[in-house]
Amino acid sequence: MKRFTIWSGAALLLIVVSIVVARADGPKRYGWSNRGWGHHGPLGYIAHELNLSDAQRSQIKTIWMAEQPTAVSLVQELASESKEMDSTTDQGNLDESKVQAIAARQGETIAKLLVEKERLKSKVYATVLNPAQRIKANELQKTWHLRLDRFGARVGGGGL
Repeated sequence: MKRFTIWSGAALLLIVVSIVVARADGPKRYGWSNRGWGHHGPLGYIAHELNLSDAQRSQIKTIWMAEQPTAVSLVQELASESKEMDSTTDQGNLDESKVQAIAARQGETIAKLLVEKERLKSKVYATVLNPAQRIKANELQKTWHLRLDRFGARVGGGGL
């Protein structure tokens, strides 16, 4: 279960980072509007739920721009390690020691990405959000954890 939670968290982090990177440099799109997130993806949903002002959004964008090079390089590192893993296990060949070494490096990279995510979240929480928004952010986080727990229970219990 612990391994599943780590990999799920890493996958979600990669998705969020990818969305943020794509939105930072890409043309304006409507995003996941038919999937319940509104016009601006999951981050737009969070911004809406927290009722962020334009000034706060600008502050968050500035914080993200400072952290973005590190996050992007880590995502690229993880992608490179994934390609290395694919080439190592190509054609069904398994060299367990090589796979273990690559997996260990991937784990370290994911750990670095999670630390970056928490660093960004901490900066936003401490410098951008007002007390009411912090309370709401805590509620959203609790809801997210409950959903992950339910998902884990469904998967672990064979409910899918």
